[in-house]
Amino acid sequence: DDINRVGEDLKGKQNQQLTIFYDGKVSVCDVTELQARTIIKLASEEMDDKWRRTPGSTTSSEPSSSPLMSGGLSMKRSLQRFLQKRKHRIQATSPYHR
Repeated sequence: DDINRVGEDLKGKQNQQLTIFYDGKVSVCDVTELQARTIIKLASEEMDDKWRRTPGSTTSSEPSSSPLMSGGLSMKRSLQRFLQKRKHRIQATSPYHR
């Protein structure tokens, strides 16, 4: 039932832009909601697999550092700057902008 409902909901919708930040690169793609959900699901599963394969050792003398946590604050600031600049670019090209 849910699959049919999702399929019906997507029939009338246009593609939306999806921005992906990966491996230091930015990609913008036109995708449907279903495609975006699939991409997110696959990426999530890949991260889950990486976490499961990484051996956890509590006796290690080196502090464990999560790949997501290292530089996370600078990544957040970078993303905020990017989004703010994008907002300004969109406003500057708007026909209603003075």
